[in-house]
Amino acid sequence: MGVLDEKGHKLTDAVYDYIGNYKDGYAVIRKTYGNKYRYGYLNLKGGESCETKYIEANDFNGNYALVKIKDREYSLIDNQCNIVNTYKYEYVGSYGNDMMVFSILLGGPYGYISKEDRIVINPIYSYAREFIDGISIVSTSNEIDKYGVIDKLGRPIYGEIYSDIKYLGEGRLALGLPIGKTKSKSRSIYAIGDDKGTIFTKFKFFKVNNFSNGMASVSDSRKTFFINKDGKELNNLPIFLGSGKLDLLGDIVQAYVDYYIYYLAQNNKMIYGPNKTINLSGTYSIIIEKYRPNINYLIYIPNIYGMNDKNAENQINLELRRLSIFDPPSDDIYVQTQLIITDEEILPYNYYGNFKILFYKENLLVLDLVGYYSEINQESILQVRKTCSINLLTGKLYKIKDLFNEGSNWDIEINNNILKIIKEEPNYNFIFPDSFKGITENQDFYIDNDNLYIYYHPEKIAPESMGFITFTIPLKNIDKIINKEGELYKLLTG
Repeated sequence: MGVLDEKGHKLTDAVYDYIGNYKDGYAVIRKTYGNKYRYGYLNLKGGESCETKYIEANDFNGNYALVKIKDREYSLIDNQCNIVNTYKYEYVGSYGNDMMVFSILLGGPYGYISKEDRIVINPIYSYAREFIDGISIVSTSNEIDKYGVIDKLGRPIYGEIYSDIKYLGEGRLALGLPIGKTKSKSRSIYAIGDDKGTIFTKFKFFKVNNFSNGMASVSDSRKTFFINKDGKELNNLPIFLGSGKLDLLGDIVQAYVDYYIYYLAQNNKMIYGPNKTINLSGTYSIIIEKYRPNINYLIYIPNIYGMNDKNAENQINLELRRLSIFDPPSDDIYVQTQLIITDEEILPYNYYGNFKILFYKENLLVLDLVGYYSEINQESILQVRKTCSINLLTGKLYKIKDLFNEGSNWDIEINNNILKIIKEEPNYNFIFPDSFKGITENQDFYIDNDNLYIYYHPEKIAPESMGFITFTIPLKNIDKIINKEGELYKLLTG
């Protein structure tokens, strides 16, 4: 790993295991010596301002950085790597405002010492952040979701009643209260307060970004917009339906809302926006419909246009909508009933769905409906998928059996091909032994000009970490069982 300047020129030939982001002109670097890691710092010219000799190294904050020399010994260094002071505690970290978090015992409790190694605030906290602009976020509770704010003398500015607190800069904070029930940490809804203890707004924001030049981007349950330092909506700047972030870049507003990027003038005139129409040909197109009934539930649904049979067009679009909707409580991940979600409902999960075109040829369209489900504050993500092979003349959705001659024992032939792949190809050695039981009439599949693809959802026949398992079977290998007079094959061959 190396360093390039803004023109792409290499700044150093040295190779490092790790290079952090530059902070105040310096980046943390790491090298491996035997079985040990050692850390140092790079300057903006790519030179080592501090050699890799520290057990731990924190980012520079102003002109100082905190490093670990050995067990129970930390030092504050300047940007010339001179030691300013040394601290002999079990833990020292989070330098800011000439103060550091420290603990006498491993695992806390934590307090604060000065740069001169004077105890400023006694170690009474189970959680303690660095001081920024004269305030810090702390907790004395052993429970999660109990945070408050103190000043540099340890005096409380906000009591420890908040599930989350974010410092937003410019003397403003986002104060979160818990909503909904999850397995671990609560989801929070935020109000805006200042560093003196004044709360300006109701608890109504789900996303809050840092302040810059007296403004911040926020999202409530419906829209994303700018607020001033009193938490009031700035109606003279663009407002977006959806959840995301706005940035003011000179006279232009950049918006990243519901996974799309927009650029607007401050008077709301669109400079750039995403294309919501996909032209397949002179006849057919796909209009992207956004379905967002809740801040935590978003799906982009394909709507097909240009079919001569408008009734068939309406029916296939209704079916694509039904297949796109995901209902976690259902035993069947592809919902068979109408799901109703309101914008006021507190969902214990996030869901994002979209689609992609796998194959298109004249009157045959293959769509992949994909989705990502995750419970709040859980790292694991459940992937869901449904692939649709669509006749654009009639709106018919094909099953795998429609590709083959009736009575040809096509399923046995496909099974044999898959078993051969599992046995002979080393890329499939992760398949669970004896987990492949054969395909069914409702088997997930898709096709293109050359191949038939059979796929399985995560954990069905292999570890979840392997994702979707796809078997590729060349059509020429199964030519004898393909129904050459069938609709699907004729659409495929044109």
